[in-house]
Amino acid sequence: MLSAANFVPPGPKQGLASFQGVFLPKFKKIFVEITNSCNLSCTFCPPAPRPQGFMAPTEFAEILRRIDGHTDHLCLHLLGEPLLHPDLAALLGICHQQRMQVNLTSNGTMLGRCRESLLRSPALRQLNISLHSCADSEAGSASYLDEVLAFIQAAATTSLLVNLRLWNLDATAGAAVHSRNGTILRRLEHYFALSSPVAERMTPGQGVALAPGVFLSQDVAFVWPHHQRGELGSRGRCRGLRDHVGILVDGTVVPCCLDAAGDIPLGNIHQQPLAEILATPRTLAMRDGLARGELVEPLCRRCNYRQRFN
Repeated sequence: MLSAANFVPPGPKQGLASFQGVFLPKFKKIFVEITNSCNLSCTFCPPAPRPQGFMAPTEFAEILRRIDGHTDHLCLHLLGEPLLHPDLAALLGICHQQRMQVNLTSNGTMLGRCRESLLRSPALRQLNISLHSCADSEAGSASYLDEVLAFIQAAATTSLLVNLRLWNLDATAGAAVHSRNGTILRRLEHYFALSSPVAERMTPGQGVALAPGVFLSQDVAFVWPHHQRGELGSRGRCRGLRDHVGILVDGTVVPCCLDAAGDIPLGNIHQQPLAEILATPRTLAMRDGLARGELVEPLCRRCNYRQRFN
């Protein structure tokens, strides 16, 4: 098994210009799904649409070689709970040696077990904790928040950014606070000694600072496009293929972080260089369509998240 200790990174990153005459952007980030397994079954996430698995460190290292030069930032999730990966520390070590900055999104239930690995990783830049994963269950009780707040306290002496998310607002009620969020918000107000109710300072989609390096955001819950019942129009724009792409646990390259079912497989990173995948007719047709505000893929026409960019 490959470890961070014996992984040898490639040479300095080079900016990308073109592949066979096709301009290739350097992405703001690339999502690499190190696992699509999870220890929870939240209503927020869709049922597992693909066989569950874990990306081996050797596969992960090879993927980082293949995407070298395409980005400087990784998000180690798409579906799944990344803290569930048994080799998470080794994967973060590989990211550091590859000079990649990492964002993680977690449900927060395993922070105690992974605390040392996370806090000791120089590659980890930001940790997003989805408090909405547990807001509707007993896991959203004091013991769950105790673990989250203990991690935040331990991270206070590091440069790690912690972003707390409550993405469960009811779209039909505007900015109304979800009925289960009140307990969580009051606990945060007490812990951070806030002088006024934090809900008064928040608007959907915008974060507020609770303390140096600690932020909280609320937003409306969205429906994953794979499970959206009908099309929502053929016009629109999004950031897929513009500032990011995704790589599923089996190596399938998808155009955005919401293609959790792999409905738009552009290629497989284990079989083709990323530059070649980005230059295929299907990828170019989708990218050019988005630039014109035209949604050429059925999945995009079912996506309500892209309406936020219109």
